[in-house]
Amino acid sequence: MNHKEERLSIVAGIADYRTFLEIVHSGSISAAGRRLNASPANVSAVLARLEKQYDARLLSRTTRNQQLTYEGEHFYQFCLLAAEQEDELLNHLSKQQQLQGSIAISCTCDFGRNVLVPLLDEFMTLYPQLSIHLHLTDKLSDLVKESIDVAIRFGALKDSNLVARRLADNHRVLVASPEYLAQHGHPQSVEELADHACLLISREGETQAEWQFNKANQLYSVAVNAAFSSNNGEVVKHWALASKGIAMKSIWDVKAALADGTLVSVLDEFQQDDGAVYAVFPNRKFSPQRITALIDFLKQALQQ
Repeated sequence: MNHKEERLSIVAGIADYRTFLEIVHSGSISAAGRRLNASPANVSAVLARLEKQYDARLLSRTTRNQQLTYEGEHFYQFCLLAAEQEDELLNHLSKQQQLQGSIAISCTCDFGRNVLVPLLDEFMTLYPQLSIHLHLTDKLSDLVKESIDVAIRFGALKDSNLVARRLADNHRVLVASPEYLAQHGHPQSVEELADHACLLISREGETQAEWQFNKANQLYSVAVNAAFSSNNGEVVKHWALASKGIAMKSIWDVKAALADGTLVSVLDEFQQDDGAVYAVFPNRKFSPQRITALIDFLKQALQQ
């Protein structure tokens, strides 16, 4: 049997299952024929085909009534499940086909390239009729002015005109390359960070030259030496990989580098709570289904 014949056989099988269900629910072959707009002969032929295919008598019939046999009862339950699963599949495919249009997304450079882009590849496989416009920037985008549908952000929401949905937990860690640590040593306390080359993020022209940490609910603060600074988080990670110093990065941005050993964590007991990862979008009365589908997908993927 070739693929086309096999597909037609599957479709015909499901149609036969539904016909059998109608025979049972209607109480007779003639009544089922009227419901299905088919002749009693055709309905009877379906029943005969099923009984031959499964080598079992499915219905015990007299001129006045019909009853399911023992085998027929089991087959009836099977047909119910098959019909239900087909309905779920058709409903799922129908929803996919309905998701059309474009989604404009804003995201930080590091998280966007390392985490979001692979997930969007999977999302577009599920919903090929959608188009994605991805804007990577480490600046806060004005969602309304820039026509952004969804922004992926870290930390607390500051704009009350926006809605935020939590996607995943997040924290910042100190990282450096094994080569840098071999040459300059491992800091044993946050105070020793002042003696190391530190790689800093600058926001809106201001370099964050003071790092704060939490340990056992106690806050620690240290002024660090800004050996290099950039407004681009990916550049800061590049410098860390190039053994230029110690960086404080979101765990999401360095997870892969920590796993393959190109970066190692420093002072593990000291971390910075950087809030969670959020999907942020304009406050609308009705959010488009494509936006809801994207956010649901990202939340499930990031929490796995």
